[in-house]
Amino acid sequence: MWKVRLRSLLVWSSVPPLLAFYRLLYRLAIWISVMLFRHCKGIVAVYLCRGCAKGEITPGVSDIDFILIVGPEPKDRRPAEKTFLFLRRVSCGLIQGHPTFVQTEQDVLYRWTNSPHWRYRYQEGKSNWSLRYGRDVLSTLPAITPMERRASCFGEMHYWWMQFCDFMLQHAHGREDAISRHSICYKTVSEVLNVLHAMRTGEFCYSRSQALRREDSPLCRRLLQAHTLRLAPPDPALEEDVYRFLIAAFVDLWSTFPREPFLVVYPGVEQVVEPAEPEGGLEKAQPPFREIERHLLHAWGGKCRGLHLLKSASYQLQDWLLVIDTAPGSLPALADLERLVALRASLYSRQTPVPYFFLRVGQLVFPFTPAIPADFIRGVLTPATAPDVFLQLGEAPVYWTSHTKWYLTDWQRNRQWLTALPLKQLQLEAIARSAEAGHVRYPLGLASLEGLRP
Repeated sequence: MWKVRLRSLLVWSSVPPLLAFYRLLYRLAIWISVMLFRHCKGIVAVYLCRGCAKGEITPGVSDIDFILIVGPEPKDRRPAEKTFLFLRRVSCGLIQGHPTFVQTEQDVLYRWTNSPHWRYRYQEGKSNWSLRYGRDVLSTLPAITPMERRASCFGEMHYWWMQFCDFMLQHAHGREDAISRHSICYKTVSEVLNVLHAMRTGEFCYSRSQALRREDSPLCRRLLQAHTLRLAPPDPALEEDVYRFLIAAFVDLWSTFPREPFLVVYPGVEQVVEPAEPEGGLEKAQPPFREIERHLLHAWGGKCRGLHLLKSASYQLQDWLLVIDTAPGSLPALADLERLVALRASLYSRQTPVPYFFLRVGQLVFPFTPAIPADFIRGVLTPATAPDVFLQLGEAPVYWTSHTKWYLTDWQRNRQWLTALPLKQLQLEAIARSAEAGHVRYPLGLASLEGLRP
């Protein structure tokens, strides 16, 4: 609560002469951070990223983002990670820090080659990040190809869906923080519009205000207007429109995939799922699932067209995916999702693991209780990124792609399965072996998994 009040005070008082003083404090925090980072043993480069790198500092709203490049040895990573943690604590989260922000040059090249989301960010970094210390590692990366550009843009869209849902639906303080709610709406729509512009034209643009002015839709004009107000009141109608804008943007883009894929599709690869039965039936018999089912029947009515409980190789072994069928013409409101997430929290308060909840719209499955940061990479599920999910839902066709190959078969290098249990590792090894033979098999059921043990 005190953070919300402090943020409101900063935004309210960000007028001359205090505005210049606050921005000076931001620049001082950046300078101190760089000084601490550059004295870390093994540091190769310090990049200041995103808005602060472009001088777009809005006190009380802007975060300070860094990417650190370190030497190849494990000992080179630890000092930078500790410094990040220290700065995040003393700045009360103003300076963002996470282990994925500390990278080796090998990490950068590997992610550029294999991870669309990271490739988009590095492409942005080539022209918009500010090198504050060390050698310009990004300048050595190859030029982006048209296919890589399209895949990267799609990966960046996933990031903003996750950010929007995580803040709007999962942060308890978010309901009281009108400033942050307006900010996430403004960022999400403008960033997605820039992504779609790059998909269409090949031109990368990173200005948020320019994106909104270029589109000039009623939603964009409302966002620009709200952005000019230092303390705009809560606007549930605006948030609802942003939510529906995102759904429509994904559905429209996915409709182009069959004729113009934005991931490498490997033809002739057969895929089959061994589902999690009878475990699914046992889970459905538990009181939380039955209560969720009753809630959807009575509160959602025709907006819920079906309910599925699945497992997926893209998730940990213990994770359940609860998928709610709906349609573009009968979407639940954002408030419906918020009430469902609150019910989920109360029903599973003493139970782990908690199922992840999804909204199925056509051939897309939208997570609205995302696990951060894992879901930045998993993203919105599609037949090209989580084919095992869509096989269980009876969808066709599904695709074996560059994303599935990287995420599920290169698990020893891609850093997505650092905490995977031995049995999960056996599952991933089995998928990799079957993929090499051109017939991908997804062992999801307990009996299938136990059969993998030596």
